[in-house]
Amino acid sequence: MKRIWYSGLALLVIVVLTLVVTSASAYTTDFPKSYRLWQGSSAMHEIGVYGYCGTQITVKSPFGAAFDIYAMKNYDSPGTCPSNEYIMTHYDKYAYSSGSGGSATIYLDQGLWCVVVYARSGSGNAYVTAETNCFPPGPTPFPPSPPVPVPCSPYKTVDRSGFLYPGQAAVYGYYIPPEGRSQIEWYLSGSGSGSTPIIVSSMAGQVFSGSFNPNFDIYVFKDCNPQYSYCNTNYYANGPNAYVSVSNPQRGSTYYVMVYARSGSGSYNLRMNSYKCLGDTPIIVASSPATVVSSSVAFSSAGAGSGLDTSVTSTVAAPSAEFI
Repeated sequence: MKRIWYSGLALLVIVVLTLVVTSASAYTTDFPKSYRLWQGSSAMHEIGVYGYCGTQITVKSPFGAAFDIYAMKNYDSPGTCPSNEYIMTHYDKYAYSSGSGGSATIYLDQGLWCVVVYARSGSGNAYVTAETNCFPPGPTPFPPSPPVPVPCSPYKTVDRSGFLYPGQAAVYGYYIPPEGRSQIEWYLSGSGSGSTPIIVSSMAGQVFSGSFNPNFDIYVFKDCNPQYSYCNTNYYANGPNAYVSVSNPQRGSTYYVMVYARSGSGSYNLRMNSYKCLGDTPIIVASSPATVVSSSVAFSSAGAGSGLDTSVTSTVAAPSAEFI
């Protein structure tokens, strides 16, 4: 019998079982692979590495994008990888893209691995390669661990105040930068003869006092300034102590908030909180308006993901007002 001797230490076998991009799946058997991703989406590979050699998995991002890699060892049988989101929060190894249009590389030793390629920013075709490495690299300095997706505190808080007579209104603009926000919200309180507390239970220490007289409302308009245009909105709440929030506000848009004195006169306090969350944005409010929906909305990244706005669903026009 003819004997065949291998000059290497061992034979490295890489088995790619499944590729999953969002809800679509396809079976693949070799590298390199190329497929399209967009910001917030991800692809999953199940990779078996056998023998004494390991392998390096590299993803090359297209120009203007940054794609990362997360890997978790699977001690179960093939075909049992958990969800992409679970792998990204329980990973054993990860590598960030070296920059816009850069690459990310991880080294996998022997075993079964669940590997996720995640589009942190930008969109385009991810180019993924796998290369045998019989001489594992030495210690590599890793960047700081990414934040674990958990309910987060406000990224930025802005307070505004003023005094309104009946029929008057004040308008403030809030620009959403290109990196986006996962949530933006406004709380309104006013002064009067009595006080009714609003407690935001997900944010320790924030307690607002208001009253039933005067009665101020909030209207939020996207890219329309009611001071100079006729504007309609789906985002409004009646006072006292009105609250409005917008999930995944549009990047590059300006949201104009109108504080309107529906009845009574007095001072008001308007607080804006914006969030850049990888996990759940806290929306837990004990307030009086019936239009408010208390919930917790999941986001895959700041300014990306799915969720419902916690405002009323009917459209109303901006009330006629004397602007100050």
